[in-house]
Amino acid sequence: MQRFPFSLLFVLASLITALVQPLSAQELTATVTPNPVSIGERFQVSFSSSAAMANFRAPDFEGLTLVGGPMQSQSVRIVNGAMAQSISYTYILQAKAEGKFTIPAASADVGGKRVQSNPVVVQVMKQSAQQAAQQAEEQAAENEITKQLQKGIFLKASVNKTNVMRGEQIVATYKLYTRITLTNYTPRKMPALTGFWSQDIESPQQLLFNDEVINGQVFRVAAVKKVVLFPQQSGTLELDAMEAEVVARVNVGRQRNNNSRDPFDAFFHGSDPFADPFGQVQDVRVPLRSPVVKVTVRSLPEASVPAEFNGAVGTFSLETTLQPRATKTNEPVKLTVRISGKGNLKLIDPVKLKLPPDIETYEPTSKDNIDMSEVGASGEKKFEYLLIPRFAGEFKIPPVVFAYYDLDKKRYITLQSEEYSLAVEKGKDEGAVVGGKYTGKDAVTALNSDIRFIKLGESDRLPRRGEGFYGSTGFFVALGLPVALFFGFIFYRRRDEQLRSDIALMKTRSATRIATKRLKEAKTFLQENDSAKFHDAVSKALWGYMSDKLLISQATLSRESVQTALQERNVASSVCEQFAKTLDTCEFARFAPTQTEGAMQHLYDDAIQIISTLEDQLKK
Repeated sequence: MQRFPFSLLFVLASLITALVQPLSAQELTATVTPNPVSIGERFQVSFSSSAAMANFRAPDFEGLTLVGGPMQSQSVRIVNGAMAQSISYTYILQAKAEGKFTIPAASADVGGKRVQSNPVVVQVMKQSAQQAAQQAEEQAAENEITKQLQKGIFLKASVNKTNVMRGEQIVATYKLYTRITLTNYTPRKMPALTGFWSQDIESPQQLLFNDEVINGQVFRVAAVKKVVLFPQQSGTLELDAMEAEVVARVNVGRQRNNNSRDPFDAFFHGSDPFADPFGQVQDVRVPLRSPVVKVTVRSLPEASVPAEFNGAVGTFSLETTLQPRATKTNEPVKLTVRISGKGNLKLIDPVKLKLPPDIETYEPTSKDNIDMSEVGASGEKKFEYLLIPRFAGEFKIPPVVFAYYDLDKKRYITLQSEEYSLAVEKGKDEGAVVGGKYTGKDAVTALNSDIRFIKLGESDRLPRRGEGFYGSTGFFVALGLPVALFFGFIFYRRRDEQLRSDIALMKTRSATRIATKRLKEAKTFLQENDSAKFHDAVSKALWGYMSDKLLISQATLSRESVQTALQERNVASSVCEQFAKTLDTCEFARFAPTQTEGAMQHLYDDAIQIISTLEDQLKK
């Protein structure tokens, strides 16, 4: 009896150990090496797990400079026949100021659950005189190497035209030039392109290098970004600088004994392992920034501007169809307007129709089939109008008129479609019309004029006043109900017409619905693992939602305009930052072929979260 409690304790301890071990194996642990560190000293932060880890998400290293990473590593050990594995993500960081810096928790899926790492505090101390001198010497040497490398590795932006009309399309290309082997390319900041409406040109996810001779030197050149631009204001506009970072593999050992006339030859032959088998190879991070490119934008002529002109610039053709040509009242007819050609098709607004008052119409739906290539934007934009005739008769549908500025002819061109005839028969649902012509004939039935005798039976007794339906409360309610319904119908119709005429309100109401539809398309691409189409769909969903919800036209839609509109509506700054971060992720995706598993799913979840949060905050 004395031994039983000890046995029970032993069993309980064994059970607790068996339960704790699997749980501990599912933890995500953060470590910093070394800690503490000095100002400017580089250190590592690693997030490790002893179990399979997926959908890893790193924290924001606020206050610290990210120098490198993530570097993924996996190790497997077998101890006494038992296998133990470890998976880790490592980042190289650097502190520029003294103090305590907290690295927030990272998160990942471990053991089927979402877990978080422990926050880590990094103590950054002042440098000693010796450390400061050593670091200054190392920094000077690194800056010198970087400065020399930037003469053989650089970003350059070019445009096919530098003097254009407002609305005329420009093709801009950002290229990476190098004379040395690069082991990595990472875009850091995409150009804002203020004053332009832009549309990216699809390009391969992997950089494709070709040879190009510049000043007698052979460079390897790859296009890292191509975009079609449409200037939205006159004057001198600038293409913002694009910032990126590359990792260059250099042979620093050959600098000392190099006798070449080219002072950079020691670096630019570092990729040849047989040129100097005893040379010291080093990977150097080189920041890059493209020069600013200026474009002169001229205003469109102000003389002889057609009333139908809405900003279309290029070369276009107009085609319309009406199906069917004969219908019945209250049955829809579809009028299709196709505008095809080359120019700013994306920015063309729906054409205004001049219809008879007896034909009702709604906001058209639009479909784009536009190809963005190195020669610019070309294709077709289609608008579909739903027409509903309310009365029978023969109606004339006036011609559709579309005006644009022709760059080749240097004048405004007005296109006009044919006039259509629409025959409308009376349908089953057509009811009586107040104020219309009454064509029916009254049939008069003569009743027997004989005087009938009054029966005095109890069952046939005439009701006294107030006993029958006539004069009762129900009678007066039934009498006034048609009048109330009539005025209610008029109020509803006027209210509906006001809402439909308020394009801004309609866009605001439909913003979430359209964004949800686009995110459903993104979900399909996610399931198909089509990265390019997925990121494009998410980007379009976010931009389209911001344009409709914040009432920002496509011509002025930019990160700056979105941020300004959100700030005016007192939206939290964290939402603005998350929106910008998600767009950056979509933009950078084609340059990151080795993405973390589940990154696309997290991006999809972030997009839904952004729209959901904005819906809640904008209602306040």
